[in-house]
Amino acid sequence: MTANSSSNRRVGVVGLGVMGSRMAKSLLRAGYEVVVYNRSPQPVGELVGAGAVSASSPQEVAKQCRIIVLALLDSKAVETVVLGEKGIVHGLSPGTILIDTSTIGPSASIGVAGKLRAKGAYFLDAPVSGGPEGAAAGTLSIMVGGDRSAFDESREIFSKIGKNVFYLGESGSGLRMKLFNQALVGVYFVGVAEAYFWAKKMGLKIEDLQRIISMSWGDSPVFRHVASTVISGDMKAGASMRNLEKDLGIILQSAKDDQVRLTLLELADRYISKAAEKGYEAYDASMLYSILDEIRS
Repeated sequence: MTANSSSNRRVGVVGLGVMGSRMAKSLLRAGYEVVVYNRSPQPVGELVGAGAVSASSPQEVAKQCRIIVLALLDSKAVETVVLGEKGIVHGLSPGTILIDTSTIGPSASIGVAGKLRAKGAYFLDAPVSGGPEGAAAGTLSIMVGGDRSAFDESREIFSKIGKNVFYLGESGSGLRMKLFNQALVGVYFVGVAEAYFWAKKMGLKIEDLQRIISMSWGDSPVFRHVASTVISGDMKAGASMRNLEKDLGIILQSAKDDQVRLTLLELADRYISKAAEKGYEAYDASMLYSILDEIRS
């Protein structure tokens, strides 16, 4: 699997939400020509202002790029962008590599990978962890499943958007690891929210918590994210209730299929789902601490 150097310096990014827009900026800083598409125009304009090139559809991105990064909400969005009308499949050439950083169900990803394989193209499930902060800094952890030769050819791209990149084997392997990670994240968010709710009652300052817990066993990336979000006051910082609710739903269904009961995660899912029902779906999950009484009633 080879390509000329100029085509490898051009990368597509489809999906310019909190994560995709930041990954696109990392690729621009690294000197790549970045071709972008997003259903809503506002983030496209921002990226074009930073030096990216706009495409009119996923199909047009595929016509211009051999390597395309996807950062989409769910399985339906991935299937539509890749296989739907004006989807990537209608513009790709043999050898095209899709790097899907979305968190979706492993079975859906495996299905898309099989359809692209029949076209001579490659689909890597490559979910990421590290949140908006990691995407902005290019320090994401990336868990990759799929064809090994496609992974090897994409190493340089991975190195520009992530710091810790792991190849795990066949299609679906990256997503299985990400689901395990998100199971922990869901529990952590609720645990940190409850502990901080109590800390406020005790009169502890968030700045002191940030300074001391970050050097103690209670530390975690989720704790640091919650502390920095609370201090900044930006309750739409990026780790949205909507996305976490979606991820927890995938995890609980996968666990059910495996006949495994995840009781702590079921509790976390109830909290997150109740928050979304009450209109907080677009807010950062850090906000749980301030609405605990509301969602536990």
